[in-house]
Amino acid sequence: TAATDVLPDTTMAWKAYRLERDGLDAALIFDTPGCDTALLGDKALKKMVLDADLILWICAAHRPDRDLERETLDAVRGWQAERLDRRPSPLLVVVSYIDQLRPPREWQPPYDLRDPQHTKAVNIRAAVETVAADLAVPVAAVIPVCLAEGRIYNVDDALWVAMLERQDEAGPAVDLARREGG
Repeated sequence: TAATDVLPDTTMAWKAYRLERDGLDAALIFDTPGCDTALLGDKALKKMVLDADLILWICAAHRPDRDLERETLDAVRGWQAERLDRRPSPLLVVVSYIDQLRPPREWQPPYDLRDPQHTKAVNIRAAVETVAADLAVPVAAVIPVCLAEGRIYNVDDALWVAMLERQDEAGPAVDLARREGG
């Protein structure tokens, strides 16, 4: 639903989306401007981070410049560490645009990233490992997806499952089985 692009300033302001799925309770998802927009001094962002039940960090697979993302994510971690009355919200990194990795014309999911047999799968796995290292997150917290129209991949199976698996980490006030979202 949200506009996406690898170019800066695609999202200029905070936007809320209501997520409803399979008759489950709705969740509120906030889309924020990217890290290339001056966010670190944004008090509203800090409040949102501290109140979040789950953080979905969206990262483009084919964009190698992640220094600003790491800086912003380190600030997020710092804010969470300051708050002693609550555990940090679980973090999932969603790697998008995997369909545009080399070879760009090969798109034949599903891909086995544990034992990649095709060049596209090898490159998706490499992108996941690189993003994990660049952002200092466990590889298990990095979910590759394709969100392109007609090519939706790895959202219902891997992303939703990962979100539900982090239900206990989110704290007792959150029940992702009833209130899916991020």
